[in-house]
Amino acid sequence: GWTFWQDGVGAVDTMGVVSIRDGELHFHGAGYTHDTAPPGFIATVADHSNYHLRLQYRWGTRRWAPRGWLARNSGLLYHLGPQRPGLLFPEGIEFQMQEGNCGDAMLIDALGVQGPPLGGTPLWPNWIPAFSDVPIEPTRFGGYARRWLPRLTDFEREGEWNTLDLVCFEDQAAHMVNGRIVNSLFKLARDLPDGTRQPLTAGRIALEFEWAEIAFRQVMIRDLDETAIAMIRRQGSD
Repeated sequence: GWTFWQDGVGAVDTMGVVSIRDGELHFHGAGYTHDTAPPGFIATVADHSNYHLRLQYRWGTRRWAPRGWLARNSGLLYHLGPQRPGLLFPEGIEFQMQEGNCGDAMLIDALGVQGPPLGGTPLWPNWIPAFSDVPIEPTRFGGYARRWLPRLTDFEREGEWNTLDLVCFEDQAAHMVNGRIVNSLFKLARDLPDGTRQPLTAGRIALEFEWAEIAFRQVMIRDLDETAIAMIRRQGSD
């Protein structure tokens, strides 16, 4: 139920990036022997909407140029559209997993509004109409229009397994790191070629690799029905 894509390589893992060992999914694990590591991702075949996704990740020790001295970087991507010719990333949202920035949101050719910081706590789960709902202007480079929405708090643990939760329903999402919401997004949308705007509520899910060894385990997803969504709106959690 997953597909593979790597920059400059394509849809077949000819370099042996992905491996599974002892119940863990590894990118650039112990059997990886190349001296380069072009970025890419694995993505679900199916689109998903209204769900709670949970996973654990831990960094390995190996890194590759050009990010040998930089923070290790990966991402949980969601609401992804189809692959686009000439571009690595489809349209969608990234739950950023870069060291020191775990929980940031990167909107890739998509629109959305960050939950305002209410005393340092992201607004969740209900939007308050008094706040502005105008998306920030994107940064345009490399063929993308990106909107960067930094997390408000930091709960990542260095050198350990970290647990991420992603809660998506309707046109909103919450990013959780080790049991705490660090970012929230509302009014997710995409602009269509005919100039109209459409709520962004579904898409593929992907795990990203970017020049650093990383392992994932206990990747789980459950659907949220109307009853579950109503409960989240009432109390903010399950």
